[in-house]
Amino acid sequence: MRNPKEWKGCFTAIVTPFKEDGQLDRDAFCKNIELLIEEGGDGIIIAGCTGESWALSEEEKKEIFNLGVKQANGRTTVIGGTGQITPGETIRLCNYAKEAGMDGVMILPPGQVIPSQEDVFAFFETIANAVDIPILLYNNPKRQAVDISPELVLKLAEIENVVAIKESSKEFSRVLEIIRIAGDKIRVFTGKSSVRGVPAVLMGAVGWVGSADTQVMGKVAVEMFSLAERGEVKKAREIQYQCIALEEGLGKIRAGADHAQLKYAMNLRNRPGGFARKPIQPLIESEKQSVATLLQSLNLI
Repeated sequence: MRNPKEWKGCFTAIVTPFKEDGQLDRDAFCKNIELLIEEGGDGIIIAGCTGESWALSEEEKKEIFNLGVKQANGRTTVIGGTGQITPGETIRLCNYAKEAGMDGVMILPPGQVIPSQEDVFAFFETIANAVDIPILLYNNPKRQAVDISPELVLKLAEIENVVAIKESSKEFSRVLEIIRIAGDKIRVFTGKSSVRGVPAVLMGAVGWVGSADTQVMGKVAVEMFSLAERGEVKKAREIQYQCIALEEGLGKIRAGADHAQLKYAMNLRNRPGGFARKPIQPLIESEKQSVATLLQSLNLI
């Protein structure tokens, strides 16, 4: 296992490719991991929101945890999305991630129940005390209707195996506040790297967790991190603007169909995206053409 103190750089929350009938496409899953490793990615996150974790059974998660670790073969950091609504379910998946050989786990606060900050602390504390694997907190209030405040991040950072956070709330100022008050205690990754990866690194984040940028644009999006880290701001900025155009363009095609749009864009780039799993519906022809037009405008196809 990699020392979590070494976690940094461009991580990717990878898609889970499905076949058109909804079955797991194991070959495409492994090919995507291999491609990201070849392009220099610093880590992958399996079964996160981009990986359609909500559509995966526990057995499927276990299977792709094993597949991911085997495919990576020690060449990159591998983290498993293990967040569930109850601590018991989460602990079970965390223990399996440890058994599979993962470097860490990523955990959201429990959704649907809309817990208080005290409830969220108790949730993470219970899990952290029960498992022996590094934990990457994941704050995504848009999807969970739960927000981990910067003050709570600071408190959670005192727990030994809570080592990092992926901060994906809407406001960039939130990333900056966490870096300011807790950056010496916890490794801060920004989510939404397509729109704020470079400024986050320039302000002290150790890296980001990408999705559309790295899986559609490939190596150039990965290299954006090293450019930002070295202070080559002009080159990094040029790539960041291209990432922004990609992210915003995909988001305008059909609200709520992020996975279908991302996967179709990957497929157009001959990258293994596969299909989304229902209830997300496939893109219709006009939507497919919009994706193609967007990629053409960015010189990606």
